[in-house]
Amino acid sequence: MIAVVERPLDTLDLFRQDAQLTRDELWLRYFELGGMSTAFEVEAFLHGALEPSAHDHDVLAHALNERFVEMGGNHPVPYTDGAPVRHRH
Repeated sequence: MIAVVERPLDTLDLFRQDAQLTRDELWLRYFELGGMSTAFEVEAFLHGALEPSAHDHDVLAHALNERFVEMGGNHPVPYTDGAPVRHRH
């Protein structure tokens, strides 16, 4: 018998929902932070159809964490290496 282990494919999308952002709003924040994937690719990341690179994951996590701070919260979305992404200005 083969055991099927499911992994949470939509973790970033669950955080997006908690942050009360549309997918387009999240993509815009991601793009403003230097994310280079298209809105379509980010949509695929959120649905678990594509695996984001560590960089893309971290930029999305940073965009979400900034939103949580705006809402008076903390930084619940983990980064791949534990270090925050620096904001590009």
